Amino acid sequence: MLKILQADLGLWSSMIIVLGFSFFVVALDEYVMKPWRHRRWERRAAAGDKEAEELLRIARSAKVVDE
Repeated sequence: MLKILQADLGLWSSMIIVLGFSFFVVALDEYVMKPWRHRRWERRAAAGDKEAEELLRIARSAKVVDE
């Protein structure tokens, strides 16, 4: 039974799996977690949290804008 489930992974297929997972993690952070963090910091800053205000200031200053 285990021999059926075992796959012979070569160097290239292993590299593709690692790269695919890396792109997935980066995309998840960029498009899901970052907006969530910013909304959370904005709520905390609106409630008067100084640390959240500082985090928002740093995050906004790190944005790159092409003009």
